[in-house]
Amino acid sequence: MSVIFDDFDDDHYAKRPSWREIDRLRDRSLHARLREKRERETAQKSINRSSWLKEKYLKEVEKLFAGKKGKPEHEKALKRLKNAYGTQRFTKVAREYVKAYGLPEDWNTLLLLLEAGDEAIVCEAMETLAKVAPEKGPLERQGFQAKVRTLSLMSENEKIKRTARKVLEELSA
Repeated sequence: MSVIFDDFDDDHYAKRPSWREIDRLRDRSLHARLREKRERETAQKSINRSSWLKEKYLKEVEKLFAGKKGKPEHEKALKRLKNAYGTQRFTKVAREYVKAYGLPEDWNTLLLLLEAGDEAIVCEAMETLAKVAPEKGPLERQGFQAKVRTLSLMSENEKIKRTARKVLEELSA
């Protein structure tokens, strides 16, 4: 019997790595995979948390540089302006808003100001919208042009009519 097993001596088994060593070499053992998974999850949570913190930080910085427009009072005044739209007090609220915060920066609120009864606000809003219009989509530009065309035809104020015609010429050029 020893003749049959002479080829398989103890050295043969000593040279061959164990399954644990093979797994470790591959780094595929169960505990290694679980550790990697935990590390990936922790890294992902860290990234998510840091991006959330970054967003929050950037919002705070924007508020800081926005000056008056970054404060909660501005949000209330903007809400009051939007709620007053279509009422008799809209012009008064628009004047108060523009006096306190200047012209708004967003497109929709500027469009609302075209309905104010104050010629200075309407003209300034129209000119600001005309500057921003090329950046807008075709539907928004078309709506703005229709609004300006209506002002150029229907307004009782000559300054608003002149400004509207000038803006229409600029937009069609």
